[in-house]
Amino acid sequence: MTDLMAKVEAKYSKKDIPDIEPGDTVRVRVRILEGGDQQSARIHSFEGTVIACKGGGINRSITVRRVTYGIGVERSFPLHSPTVADVEIVRRGRVRRSKLYYLRKRHQRAARLKERREVIVKDTAVADSEEAATASEAEAIASEPEDNEELKAETNEEPESDAAEESRDEDAESSEVAEESSEDADA
Repeated sequence: MTDLMAKVEAKYSKKDIPDIEPGDTVRVRVRILEGGDQQSARIHSFEGTVIACKGGGINRSITVRRVTYGIGVERSFPLHSPTVADVEIVRRGRVRRSKLYYLRKRHQRAARLKERREVIVKDTAVADSEEAATASEAEAIASEPEDNEELKAETNEEPESDAAEESRDEDAESSEVAEESSEDADA
């Protein structure tokens, strides 16, 4: 019986759904049928914060919340439904709960979540080219300090101004006077 269920689920499950967790800000593109007899379809985007994930496998669904014109709107999306065209992760949120229903009571700034820093890569070819670009940038940065050291050596060779030397002499004399006065006070 389970083999039959697995075959049916494999047939209808989508392969391109990213790993979505509560706290993530996602953009869900939904197919909407319009018109009477002609039934033309268009795609509508719904962007918000994932406050709950339910189910598993083909039954997995997410609840997305956003605030529009001061009114909170929540929609549940079955991820493997044919009406869901695409799900894109906009940013990752750092949360410590699996259900974020407490966000319903919070408004504006209090409802913001901290961002979790991760690199989201859709294509491995893009990732390889980005790594190559960062490697060449790292080599360029590594060669820069050598140039800066040469400039520092050149600036140190230049003679100092007379005013700078006089201020050093005055500082040294004042420290000697202070030491002599402390010795006199001790005696």
